[in-house]
Amino acid sequence: MKNVWFIRHAESEANAGLPTADPGLIALTSKGHEQAELLADIINVVPDLVVCSSYIRTQQTARPLLDKYSHVQTLVWPIHEFDFLSPKSCINTTVDQRRPWVKSYWDACLPDYVHGEGAESFNSFRNRVISCIKLLEQRDEAFILVFAHGHVMRVIWQYFTTGKYDDPAAMTVFRDQMTLLPVHNTAVFKASYNQDTWNILDPVFDPS
Repeated sequence: MKNVWFIRHAESEANAGLPTADPGLIALTSKGHEQAELLADIINVVPDLVVCSSYIRTQQTARPLLDKYSHVQTLVWPIHEFDFLSPKSCINTTVDQRRPWVKSYWDACLPDYVHGEGAESFNSFRNRVISCIKLLEQRDEAFILVFAHGHVMRVIWQYFTTGKYDDPAAMTVFRDQMTLLPVHNTAVFKASYNQDTWNILDPVFDPS
């Protein structure tokens, strides 16, 4: 059996309402760095493996922990956030400025739609994340930490609870239920994998 903790990054510039450009280069705020330090302080079990996304905010969140346990192997996987809006259309905009575009995207609810250059469809995003889950299943390490993002953790929760890989209704369910799931900065979602089955040990929320 292996235990996997999925951890959302600490507060980023976008979370704080600041204008941003390249999604992969959105950094932590000073508060975010403090949150990352606190997270490292409370994780007292040495992980066998740490996985981060390519986005700098996950790597900055993991940095204090990796300084604490400097010998731990670290890998960068394609488990980055769901960029459903074209980054070129969003340069130097804030969360509030993008809100009407976000609403329009989710109202349309088209799983194969691509907004523009640098964006991806919901189906591509979901398949990408599930591919990373399959990679986790193949690892031999017993305790793995995955530093990821809010929508990533939501789609993982959805996949674990439904067990459906090819689900035509996945985007509708995600829009109507998963987007209501509050995943705060440095939230930890604990799961175990044993005998080809994922079990949620510490759900991010209880849908009941």
